[in-house]
Amino acid sequence: MTTPHPRPQTVTARIEDTPRTDPRADLTPVDFFVPGARYYDGDGYKAPELTHTFQCEHIALHPRPGAGPRAFGFLRNNAPDSDWYSCALGEDDFARWTRIPDINAPTPTTGDTAPTGPAAP
Repeated sequence: MTTPHPRPQTVTARIEDTPRTDPRADLTPVDFFVPGARYYDGDGYKAPELTHTFQCEHIALHPRPGAGPRAFGFLRNNAPDSDWYSCALGEDDFARWTRIPDINAPTPTTGDTAPTGPAAP
């Protein structure tokens, strides 16, 4: 008795199904999420459970032509003890988010930072 062999399957790929090998950073808008940054939606007048925090981890272009970039990361509700969930946000989502300043980042300085006293008489 012989074992039947499966028939080879033909796979047709469209041009948009071809993965990009180069991350085209020039197509990412200047006003967009930044990997490693955290963002907050809402204001100080909303209850924590009505606001969210988004931690951006990576930026990638959507494979569909003209779809724009996506920011991949983690999203959480700001209520106490809430969990983080995977999330992807697009260009239309960016307007409602405010970047949270990094408290560990060095403060930018300009000019001489040494204090100056009054001129000697």
